[in-house]
Amino acid sequence: MTDELLNYDALGLADLVRKGEVTARELVEMTARRIEALDETINAMTTLTIERALDRADNIPTDSVFAGVPTMLKDFIDCAGVRRTDGSVFKLTNVCQTSSDYVNALETAGLNLVGMTNLPEFAASLITDNQAFGPTRNPWDVDRTPGGSSGGSAAAVAAGYLPLVHGTDGGGSNRIPASWCGVFGMKPSRYRMLCGETDGVHQMMRTHHSISRSVRDSAAMLAATEDRTENAVYSQIGKVEGPSKQRLRIAVTTRNCFGSEPAPDIKTAIKKTAALCEELGHQIIEVANPIQGEAFFRAYTGLFLFKFKGMLKPFESLTGKPAEKSGLLTPSTVSALRYAEIFTESDYHNGKAYMEKLTSETIKFHEKFDVWLTPVTPSGPPKIGYLNPDQLYEDTRELMEQYMSYTPMANAVGSPAMSVPLFWSEQTGLPIGSHFSARPGDEKTLYELAYELEEACPWFDRWAPFSIKHVTQ
Repeated sequence: MTDELLNYDALGLADLVRKGEVTARELVEMTARRIEALDETINAMTTLTIERALDRADNIPTDSVFAGVPTMLKDFIDCAGVRRTDGSVFKLTNVCQTSSDYVNALETAGLNLVGMTNLPEFAASLITDNQAFGPTRNPWDVDRTPGGSSGGSAAAVAAGYLPLVHGTDGGGSNRIPASWCGVFGMKPSRYRMLCGETDGVHQMMRTHHSISRSVRDSAAMLAATEDRTENAVYSQIGKVEGPSKQRLRIAVTTRNCFGSEPAPDIKTAIKKTAALCEELGHQIIEVANPIQGEAFFRAYTGLFLFKFKGMLKPFESLTGKPAEKSGLLTPSTVSALRYAEIFTESDYHNGKAYMEKLTSETIKFHEKFDVWLTPVTPSGPPKIGYLNPDQLYEDTRELMEQYMSYTPMANAVGSPAMSVPLFWSEQTGLPIGSHFSARPGDEKTLYELAYELEEACPWFDRWAPFSIKHVTQ
């Protein structure tokens, strides 16, 4: 039964529930067995909510979009009655009192929460490792990281726990793990989704959406959780259900924002993706990378870290010790918060001005090109421990910026972007995502292209060595 159900995405499982071929309760029990079989190896989970899911299972309407199909949340969002830790020892006893609008919409759509997934402390790294729960491992190579910060979510999907999981993306956090785990990752436009924060204030960089095995699951989840209120910034997309006949002008860039080419296998994959798009009738135009890396990251870091100024004082007041000796935060987090103290209001406003200019330039860029194709990262996933929570921020900052040298631009300007798992490295056997971005508000074009690529170069049946597909055979 486990092997048979692995052949279905979330919408497929929902159809089985509606037909009476499986119950929502049985899906929860199946997911629990999968987690039990493999999570000691993968370590994707921080909190299980199986009993909560079983209590809800029989009462979820079968005419809802997902009809009781299990899902998970990244441990970085509020769900009433569920522990939210942010991957930190400091928050191990934090139980949320209310759910965000995003989570309410997700549950209204019939998804049933079975647990929370691992992440770096406060989602502040591109690898998933922390002092509270330890490292999550990549199902394609358990000696390697799945990436971050939505690494637990991507690993859970790649391992076959279930086909659709929530993630957040503040600089590539959905797309990098999706690329390194061989699954589909989408970052929507800023303000596209219902707010994922309980205070109702959208974060400038962070968006909420999904990592999935199929394009249609992601599109259905976006339709269920996009902002349809009278205050919505964008007109409703609804559910995008297939490819378009429109042929696109696709700009292609392989060099990153620092002017460097990616590893040979990454570049080969992007060239193959461009060739595939051209075979499908799209126009391919090679362009230089318009982003200047040093200037971008100076602005991005100033905006990101400025809001954390003064945050160490409550920790030090609570313990009466320097934050470095409190045991409540990792050295990586403490050093990043110390580094934040150098930024001034002037840095913050200069960063905002830079991003406003970049947004204007991006809109002009997309007057010429419908979509921009680049690598997701310049190289594949590093070994566990190569980056870790005990390292100081100032020692890893430049390396992190190199890994993030293609993805955070979409966050900065509010564009939608996706990682599509089209090719695998001939050298390592590891997956390589292809990164596509579009003008702010144009998720529809990306989904239509993703459907077309999924048909032309299917990935659904490519399973990682450390997945339920192989463990149960």
